[in-house]
Amino acid sequence: MYPRPPKSTDAVKTQSSAPQSLRRKEFYTVAELAVRWSLSQRHIRRLIEGGDIITHRIGRAVRVSAANVALFEAHCAQTL
Repeated sequence: MYPRPPKSTDAVKTQSSAPQSLRRKEFYTVAELAVRWSLSQRHIRRLIEGGDIITHRIGRAVRVSAANVALFEAHCAQTL
């Protein structure tokens, strides 16, 4: 026999009820940072290659943690 599906009282809520735009992201893609900062993706990649932004490699994907985004933004705000 197949296992019975969980009752609504048995189900555990695993996703946040907040909309996607309000949830804090853990990692950003190059494209997301380009939109966030109104820069080209190429410029973001130049910042990465120059060591201005610290990245994480997940397989072939390049991601920037939310903490590193905050550090970079704070550094840029101080230099203004």
